[in-house]
Amino acid sequence: MVNAQICFLGGGNMARSIIAGLVSDGVSGQSITVVDRNQEKLDMLNQLFRVKTTQRVEDAVKNADIIMLCVKPQSLKELMFTVKTALHKQNKPLFISIAAGITLAQIAHWLVGDYAIVRAMPNTPSLIGCGASALFANEYVSRQQKEMAEQIMRKVGVITWVDHESLIDVTTAISGSGPAYFFLMMEHMIDVAVSLGLSEKQAALLVTQTAFGASKMALESTQTLSHLRQNVTSKGGVTAAALKAFSETGFKESIAKAIKDNLSRSQELASQFGNALTHDEQKDKV
Repeated sequence: MVNAQICFLGGGNMARSIIAGLVSDGVSGQSITVVDRNQEKLDMLNQLFRVKTTQRVEDAVKNADIIMLCVKPQSLKELMFTVKTALHKQNKPLFISIAAGITLAQIAHWLVGDYAIVRAMPNTPSLIGCGASALFANEYVSRQQKEMAEQIMRKVGVITWVDHESLIDVTTAISGSGPAYFFLMMEHMIDVAVSLGLSEKQAALLVTQTAFGASKMALESTQTLSHLRQNVTSKGGVTAAALKAFSETGFKESIAKAIKDNLSRSQELASQFGNALTHDEQKDKV
């Protein structure tokens, strides 16, 4: 990624997190250009990272090697038409999209060309450099471009490549929405702890640190999750009693249903959004 010119279309929280990771890893802010309609946001990014900023898409993309699509999904179609017009025919940048629900085929259709495009699905812990991102590349992405995409997305956490684009929806149900599942469990644990006599501050400290410690052990241990769980569980002990209660109330089945419902809703929304985009394009032709 040496000397690569990186253009961020959109300067929101996720873009800011990726930029922070790049700059902290030695990438010059002068090799990064951010485009956003909000001038205050651009000024803040310039002050923090000394990046170049502009409100004009045309000025930013014409010499870019990598274009990060960090805007809301509903804004992407119009933006891609502007990008397509601004790009020189000989310039074939790598596109990395974090716009949820927008397929590679839709982006390629709007760009009208054989462009290298990577679709990435990060999650909110990326905002603190502890994210988990799934990536999928189209057939025009070279090995070198895949490495560049990896380097960029690793600035906000771990990454994994999936073999089929449909699996991006699965990763959305697991890691994309996953933080909310853990937050919900922690909320309930804190509520119960408070009802049993702890202060809310004490309960929050104990629960959040326990969640952090368990995650850290899971990441760093060579043992399986099953073994780690068994290490905490003495036969006939207090932990065993709690786990028995989970089992009796259908804990495993609830998790499975939640993830499957998430996946179903994700596919439903993607279909609705895709149909809406197709309808808009048909109107454009009239």
